[in-house]
Formats: sequence, structure tokens, C-alpha cells
Amino acid sequence: MASDTTWWNQTGSQLLALGDWCAREGRRAPVRLVLHVAIGVAFLWLFLRQVDLGPALAAAGRASILPLSIALAAYAADFLLRAARFWLLLMRASGQSLPWARVPGPFIASFGISDLLPLRAGDVFRLLWFQRNMGLRSGTVLGAMMVERFFDLFTLLLLGLGIFAWHVAGDWLVCLMLLILVCGVAGLLVLIASRMAEKAGSMRHKWLAWLVSAIGCFQMLRSLRLLAGLTAMSLLCWLLEAMVMMGAWISLNGAMERWAAPVAAFVGSTLGTLFPGLPGHFGTFELFGLEIFSRSGVEPGFAAAVLLLAHLLLWAPTALFAILWLPLSGSGKTA
Repeated sequence: MASDTTWWNQTGSQLLALGDWCAREGRRAPVRLVLHVAIGVAFLWLFLRQVDLGPALAAAGRASILPLSIALAAYAADFLLRAARFWLLLMRASGQSLPWARVPGPFIASFGISDLLPLRAGDVFRLLWFQRNMGLRSGTVLGAMMVERFFDLFTLLLLGLGIFAWHVAGDWLVCLMLLILVCGVAGLLVLIASRMAEKAGSMRHKWLAWLVSAIGCFQMLRSLRLLAGLTAMSLLCWLLEAMVMMGAWISLNGAMERWAAPVAAFVGSTLGTLFPGLPGHFGTFELFGLEIFSRSGVEPGFAAAVLLLAHLLLWAPTALFAILWLPLSGSGKTA
């Protein structure tokens, strides 16, 4: 009984901390929304002024179906693997055994919500859904999400380094130095997380203690086996997702032997989505991908067609899934 009381007290404190954080974010939301929209429109305008949109859309409409079907199958496998990774992170962070069947639906829907609504609304939905429906502490869910995003960025950079090494004709020394730098940052983050987690209980502000406890989830990366497993899973996720860009490239009669160009453009486009922008990252995805394609010697009109087609394949499935799943699952109120 005492343990139940302790759990409820801790959960109540974390909910209050989450409420304080949401209140702070809510007051800033109008300013952030205007800023995101302004930056997104600027990126979209920069992209549109460099291409002739009509011919690019016409070319995308003549795409072959088979490569796109394979790309969508790879994208589905990518999201199932991402959901499995998040499930493992939740169990490791919480120390609980969680039912796998309840994870993929809200996980995928959270991406669809972010594709439809501004200010990363899907992240807030995921945080609240798993906290409310699976009995997890909000700090645990946030910590799992932070570790997930760290591995996404880490392995995307690894993929980018590999493509860079390929383009510079095997200059592996530069890539090795960059890889060591990235790994050093990862180790420093684990060390900082361990130190901060020890101080979470002594912090006066509940919202700050909640955030620091979430950062403390990075301590799980002390396990080299877990670190290697999560790195392999994350890299495989990006390779599966890169197949969407590759599928769009091949469907428009792009040469298979030039595979490095669409994969490099995928890395550049995805890194570009780190910038604030419109829901679904329209504009940022295309602009950065177009720049990488141009540096690879790809004609702008063809590059634009590939980018628009790939972006549609990446955006529509998760957006449609969220629209259908939310009412059918009864989670529309949470959203």
C-alpha cells in the first residue's frame, strides 16, 4: 500500500511538472507558431524560385508503380522497427514489461499528427498517450523519446559520413575524425546525464526536476550491448527510409549506379527538417535536398520531381494513419 501511495505521489508531482511545462510552452506558442510559419514559407519560396514546378509535377505523375510499391513496403518496415525500438526504450527506462501490441498505433499516429499540425504536436500527444494509457511516468516517456531522437541524429550523421567518404574518393581519415567526434559527444552526454540524474531529487522546481530525470534516461547507454543494438536498429531504420527516396529516383528512371545522389539528398533533406518550418516539413525538405542534388550534378527539374514524389510518400501514409487511427482507437480526445 505504501508503495502504491509513493507511486501516485511521484506521478502527481510529474503531472504537475508537466502541467507547468505545458503552461510555459502554451504562453510561447503564438510567437513560436508565427516564427515557424515564417521560416517555413521562406524555405518553400527559396525552393520554388529555383525550379519550374509544373514540369516537375508532371514528371512525378509519370512515375513507375513497382519501385514506389517497394519503397512503401520499406517505409512500413521502417516504422515497425522504429516502434519496436521505442518499445525497448520504454521498457529499459521504466524497468517494466510492456505489451508490444499497444505501441505501434499511437507511435505512428504521433508522427502523423506532427505532419498535420504545427509545433511538433505529435510529440506532446505521444508523451501524454503513453503516460495516461500505459501507466508510465511522464519523465520516463520523455526520456525514452530523447534517447530515440539522439540515436536518430547520431545514425543519420553516420550515414551522411559514409556517403561523404564515398564522394571524396575514399578519404576515410576525415570521416574517422568526424566519427570519433560524434562518439565523443555521445559519451559526454551519457556522463552529463549520470551527473544530472543524481541531482534531480534535490531541485526545487518540479518542472526542472522532471526534465533532468528524463535526461537521466541516457544512463541506459552505459551498456555497450544496448548501445550497439540501438545503433544498428537506428541505422537500419534510416536505410529503410532512404529507400523511399531511392524508390522515387528509380521510378522516374534515375540511374541505379548513381544511388549515392538520392541517398545523399535524403540525408540532407532529413537534416533540413531540424529547422523550424511548416507542418510536414514542406519547403525545408525540398530545399536542402535540392542543394545536395545540385552538388551531385543532378538537373534541378528532375531533382525537384524526385523530392516532391519522395516527400509525398513519406508524408501521406503517416498523416492518413493518424486521421484514421485517432477516431477508431478513441484517442481523438487526447489528441
